Amino acid sequence: MIAILARTISIGLLISLVGCGVRGPLYLPNVPPAPPPPTEPEPKGKLYPPQSPATTNPSPVKQ
Repeated sequence: MIAILARTISIGLLISLVGCGVRGPLYLPNVPPAPPPPTEPEPKGKLYPPQSPATTNPSPVKQ
């Protein structure tokens, strides 16, 4: 009984080590650094990026 259990555990350990699929040394991926924060605040009260006059919506006409 103990021999069967030892064989089962050793075969399971061998399969788990071989079956991971990664060959060679493990490494961390190269992550690009975060961009620096903007130095100027975003303008308030204006659309950004500015729209051209042809694409702006006209204001509704009061009657």
